Amino acid sequence: MMKKLTKSLIAAGLLTASAAASAELSVNVGAMSDYWFRGIDQTANNASLMAGADYDFGNGFYVGTWGAQLDDAEIEYDLYGGYAGEIGDFSYDVGYAGYFYTVDNASDYHELILGGGYKFLSAQFVLGREDVDGAGADADYTFFSLTGEYEGAYLTYGVFGQDYEGDYVEAGYGTTIQGLDMSLAFIKQLDTELDGDGEKDSEFVFTISKTFDL
Repeated sequence: MMKKLTKSLIAAGLLTASAAASAELSVNVGAMSDYWFRGIDQTANNASLMAGADYDFGNGFYVGTWGAQLDDAEIEYDLYGGYAGEIGDFSYDVGYAGYFYTVDNASDYHELILGGGYKFLSAQFVLGREDVDGAGADADYTFFSLTGEYEGAYLTYGVFGQDYEGDYVEAGYGTTIQGLDMSLAFIKQLDTELDGDGEKDSEFVFTISKTFDL
């Protein structure tokens, strides 16, 4: 089972947020009380700093990068890009994301991400591949999530398939106070196949970040 398939919900949201940003270029910095992504603890219950940059071409296309501090001075850095748009109340997003690490013998991950939303509901489907550096075999996986949102509150169910197994739920609330984006989420693994770097199968995570339009 994967140990480091990453990006937090806040960071993953940049895949669509970047296409809707008013500025062509934006950068963001922030911190998480613990780094979880898709129901998996990434930092052995340690806090993490994060930062990223997004460029919106103004025609629906976008590119971006994002990084986070992991354990033992390890750094995750992500590269992504795609196309996003809206038709009435329906939104859609097609993109690629790659996840990379600064330590030796760490797996790289590559994903084709398909997203869609209608009013307060959104869904995401991922076709992914883990490229193992060192011992072990490469793996193919899928991921599907369904999220409902209402006035800053959200509820997500996510499930893995193919070579990975496991599912989880996440509930949270996000808001902006004096230019600072803040969120509090509760994450609960429903299947213990979702191994991570921590020993917990559930956690409250607080995230704070700031975006600067350039």
